[in-house]
Order: sequence, then C-alpha cells, then structure tokens
Amino acid sequence: MIDDNIFNELNEQQQNAVNCSLGNKLILAGAGSGKTRVLTCRVAKLIDSFNVKPSNILALTFTNKASAEMKQRLEKILRISSQGLWFGTFHGICRRLLKIHWREAGISEFFSILDSQDQLRIIKRIIKGKNLDENLYDPKVLQSFINTQKDKGKRYNTIQGNDDDKYKDIFKDYDDVCRQTNSVDFADLILLSYEMLKNNPKILEYYKDRFKNIMVDEFQDTNTLQFNLLKLINGATGSLYAVGDDDQSIYGWRGARSKNIQHFKDEFNNVEIFKLEQNYRSTEKILNVANALISKNIERLGKNLWTESNKGEPVYLYEAYNNDDESRFIGDKIGELTKQNYKRSQIAILYRSNFLSRRLEEELNARAIPYKIYGGFRFFERAEIKDIIAYLKISVNSSDNTAFERTINNPPRGIGEKTLSSIRQYGKENSLSLWETIQDMHKKTTMGSRVLKSIEDYINIVLNIADLTKNLNLKDLIQKTTELSTLKSYYAGKKGEESLSKLENLEELMSTAERFEQNNLDSDSILSDFLDNASLEAGEYQSKLHEDPIQLMTIHSAKGLEFPIVFLTGLEEGIFPNENRNNSKGFLEEERRLCYVAITRAMEKLYITFANGRFLHGSFSHLMPSRFINEIPDDLLENVKSNFQPVYRYKKTKYNEEEDYSQEEHIENYSQEENTRYNKYSFKIGQKVRHMKFGDGVIVSYTGKEENLKLHINFESYGRKWLVLSYAHLDFL
Repeated sequence: MIDDNIFNELNEQQQNAVNCSLGNKLILAGAGSGKTRVLTCRVAKLIDSFNVKPSNILALTFTNKASAEMKQRLEKILRISSQGLWFGTFHGICRRLLKIHWREAGISEFFSILDSQDQLRIIKRIIKGKNLDENLYDPKVLQSFINTQKDKGKRYNTIQGNDDDKYKDIFKDYDDVCRQTNSVDFADLILLSYEMLKNNPKILEYYKDRFKNIMVDEFQDTNTLQFNLLKLINGATGSLYAVGDDDQSIYGWRGARSKNIQHFKDEFNNVEIFKLEQNYRSTEKILNVANALISKNIERLGKNLWTESNKGEPVYLYEAYNNDDESRFIGDKIGELTKQNYKRSQIAILYRSNFLSRRLEEELNARAIPYKIYGGFRFFERAEIKDIIAYLKISVNSSDNTAFERTINNPPRGIGEKTLSSIRQYGKENSLSLWETIQDMHKKTTMGSRVLKSIEDYINIVLNIADLTKNLNLKDLIQKTTELSTLKSYYAGKKGEESLSKLENLEELMSTAERFEQNNLDSDSILSDFLDNASLEAGEYQSKLHEDPIQLMTIHSAKGLEFPIVFLTGLEEGIFPNENRNNSKGFLEEERRLCYVAITRAMEKLYITFANGRFLHGSFSHLMPSRFINEIPDDLLENVKSNFQPVYRYKKTKYNEEEDYSQEEHIENYSQEENTRYNKYSFKIGQKVRHMKFGDGVIVSYTGKEENLKLHINFESYGRKWLVLSYAHLDFL
C-alpha cells in the first residue's frame, strides 16, 4: 500500500496530472516544475489505483541517468522492486526488443552494437575502398548523413532528392558491412525495431496489448522516427502519457522535432493537456524575465511560470565596453560572491558558443580561480586548436615528432596508417626525426606517386609556415596557418554545429594571439612564449574537482542543470542569436528557447552581460545588444553601473517574427563618435545602406580601419555579409 502523503505533497496542478483518467495525456512541464516527481507518482498511481500491472507499463527516457532516478524513486514509493517494468532509454528498450525478436528483424541473435567511433571507422574503410577523396567525402559528414536518414525512418533506397548518388552508395555499402558483421548502430536499434513491428502485425498487436500505458519523458526531444514508433505501439486505444516542455526544445540541429509536442493533440486521439507552471527552482524576478522573453515566440502552446518563493534580487544587466571589461566584471563579482560564502561550484558561467570561453578562461587563470568546462574541453585542449598549435610547433621545431604525427594527415590528405608505420620504422632504423625521415624517403622516392604527392604538399605547407614565422606578427601568422594547413577550408566545407563551432574557435585563436602579443611586448620570442603558454594552460592549470571550481559551459550543456548563481554572457546580435545558425525558418524561435533555458538555470541570482565590442576574426568589432535583451521589459532588469558611458539606449518596439531585426528601430542616442573615431568614413551602426547587387540592408557592426575597414551588413534579401567599404560602392540612406 502506498503512503497517501506522497500524493498529498503534490501541488494542485501536479495532483491533476497524476490523478487523471487513462488515455492520451500531454503534460506541459515548465522548467523546475517537478516533472520527475509527477512521472514517478503517475506510475505509482497507475499501479495502486488503476490496478495496472507493472509489466503493462513502458517508460521511456532520453538518458540512463533519468531512467535510474525514476526507478529509484518508484521503488521507494511502492516499496517493491521495479523489475517488471520496462524502464529505459529509447535505444535501450529497442535493444531489448531486438534481442527477443532478432529473427523477425532479420539480424543475428548475437548482434553487436557499434558506437560512434566504430561507425566512423567502417565509413572510412568504404571511402578508401572506393578511392574517394576524404576532403570531398568527409567521413563525419557521411556519418551524420546516414544517421539523419535513419532518424527519419529512411534507408538508402528510399531517399529522395539527394544530389550526390555516392552518398546513397556509401550508405548501402555501410548497411551491407553491418549485416555481414552482425552489427547495428544506435540509429538502427530504433529503425529496425520500428520496421520489425510494422512488418509483423501479430508481434505489434502483442506489444500494443501489453503496453497499454506508455510514459515518455522529455517528449520535446523526440525525433521523427521515435515519434512514429510511439504512434505505432500506442495505436488507437493506448494511453500515452507524454511529459515535455515545448519552450525547452533546443536540439533541432541534431534531429529533435519541436513540432512533435505541438502536434501531439492532432496525432493522438482524445488528448487531454495539463500544465505544470509552479516553479520550485527560481525566484519570482528571474521567472518574470524568462516569461517575458519566451512570450515572444509564436509557435508555442503557452504557459506562465510562477513561484511561491520570495521575489528575490533583480536580474542584473551589465553593459561592458568590450569582452575584457565583461570578463573583468564577472571576475570581480565572483570574488564578491565567494566572500559572501557562496561556493565556486554554485556559480555557472553560460555562453552560446564555445569560443566565448577563451577570454573568461584567461581572466579566471589570471586570478588563480579554479574552473571546470562542463561537457567540453578547455580552449587549448580543443582538437582544432591543438591542430594549429601543432602546425606552428613543427614549423619551428622539426624534431617535434608529436606535432608531426598530429599534422601529417590532418586534415586527411591520403597518408594512411600503413605509410605512417613505414615512416616510423625508417626513422627508427636510421635515427632520424619523422620530419627528416619523410625528406629522406622523398629523395629516394620509396613511396607511391599518390602518397609522394601528399608528402610533397605537407612538406611545402610546413616550410611555408616556417618562412612566415620570420616576418608576420602572431595573429597574422595564425591566420595564415589556418589557411595554409587547409584546416579552415576543411571545416568550412563541412556542415553542422560541430564544424561551425570549430571555425569559431579558430577565429578566436587569432584574437587570443593578438591579446597575448599586446600583453607581452617585451618578449624576445613571442611565438615560443605563446606555444609554451598554450601547453601550460592545457596541462598544469587544470583544476581538480576538490578545488571547488567555477562551472563554465555552453547553454546546451546546461540543460537539466541548476545553479544558485548564473552569469549569462555574450548577448550580442550575431553571437546570440547566432547568425551562423540562421539556416532555417524556426532558427530564431529555437535561439530564443535556448536563451529561456539559460535564464531558468538560475535559482537565486542572474547576471546578463553584453559587450559593445569584441575581438572577433582577429580584430575588434563593434556589436549591438542582442534582441533578446530588447525583448525584456526595462522594469525587469537592473542596470549595473559601469566605469564608462554606455553606447546604446533602448526603446521597445513590437517584435515581428516575419521581419528581420532592424537595428535602427531599436537603438537611439548612441554615440556617433564611438562608431567613427577610428575611421575617416562617416557612418553609424544601425544605418540603412543600399548595394547595387544585394539591395537594402542595415549596418550591424564593423571591423578594421581606413582602407581595410569592413562593414557587417544585414541585407533584406541576402542575409548578413562582410563588405570592404572602399570597394563596396554603398549608398548610405
């Protein structure tokens, strides 16, 4: 018998969601509203009051951690083992199905599951076997392509509208290898289960009859295939209990469909909707800011978070002169907060993109404040940064075998492991460094013509970089290294969030180099000092958990977490919302949801910061405050006093989703002198311009001086473009 006090502790909205009748239910659970408690209590209610057998319940989550937490809570409530229940992730449950019905699925009884690296190795072998260029047919891009198609429920023979048939051919070959080796990948676990159930009506009827009650957590994160699998098993008579929050749908870039939760009522029969709006995490003032922002989204089901806790402190807004000032402000505040007996681990610094962590890391290191990058790597530990550092190292120290190994086939240039093994063996036998080895082997032409050409290209790249080290400053040297190594073009030619992030990090490395050079004007060897500093930061300065570190993370990594104190940084147009992600109609609403998620991570104190300018692309760019700041009413934000005169003043205007953001409409009384004092040209941020090809646009920011001045212009028909002013032939309107 269950203790009724468990249910009595629920608030009214939670009780309604737990005690509702059987049937299809959608629970809109706001951030911090106790959704895990509701899910657990609902399962207990089904067993205790509706006489549902545990074996008739299927509970699906997105992480093993969430599944384990629900199991533990349920066992505590029921005081019995939850062994009879099917609890698990989508992939875990589908694996279980396939282990039972492997024959019907057309696979081996003893199939193996491929992880991401296994999958990538197979694709690489296929590309090599077809004699394809990895620069044109990137293994990671193909991996993403295959997984995306499977997530949509498609095989290679059902794909429509793809321009390159070789993608389909590689997909087919990949599937063939999987079958030959009795292997399945993660996407296949769900797709095979779906196909097996769809093609076997008797088995499907069995599971429809067995799992009359299906529970799903984080429903807003389901993709197309997961949604269709749920529809299939639930059928016309099932009871699907879906818990999610359309306002926290932030994974569209990896296949999640926010529309699944929005269309729930249309896709399932007799749906009843419940809202969980009471928040147990944040103060009233933080929730007011979150509600005001997310209300600007048009495509949402709608809810309004509230709390019975105290109103709390105001949400603070800090306008920084530049990113140095922003980082200094955050460092000062952390010092104040730790003196107030807050632990450093209670403080989180959130940012939209990984590259923004760099200046923050510098500030924390300078103050000897330990920190941890949650869900990612420190700046100098990131692969693309280590790649460029390695190219610089081999160019100044040809004996650096570690740098050689990292750069010789990076990006891929057709130098495989067999060739590398022969290089290592030759060098060992002749007591040569690997760099000396390839030059010696090249002279003796002991390699095939194709490999020989790749080796020649690599040698020329390194020699060219070495030559540039004598004449260029640090920033320009790094810029040229990203180009000569072809790493920049390699990432630019790839699609996806990961590649965009790598390009941003490469650009930030240029800005980091410029700041380092300015701060070390008395250095006898600036490049050597910079390389040593990079090694130190990637090594001995790493904080340990017992040091109580500050938490640094992207907003995506912060999903599901909470902190007493949150700094939300880098809220400038082009950075957040991120202009590089503007590739779909729903991009802006997802960016706003991302900002909403960031705000609702804060429990007690929230600091929002933006800078009037940042070092971007290796030079200083003037920026505008994010439209998300503009969308928050003035009376909900308290401006923190600064040591400089603010550049921007706001007036609130009605936001229109269909129109692009007009900076001119949102800014007034800004300093013309601030925008033009370094340049002979007369213009202002927010000014309208006209170009003979691109049409009308608005100046968003600028970088450079005099003849090298570049304007960042948001054109109505062509989007954002950088134009050199002296060549652009602009009409200023």
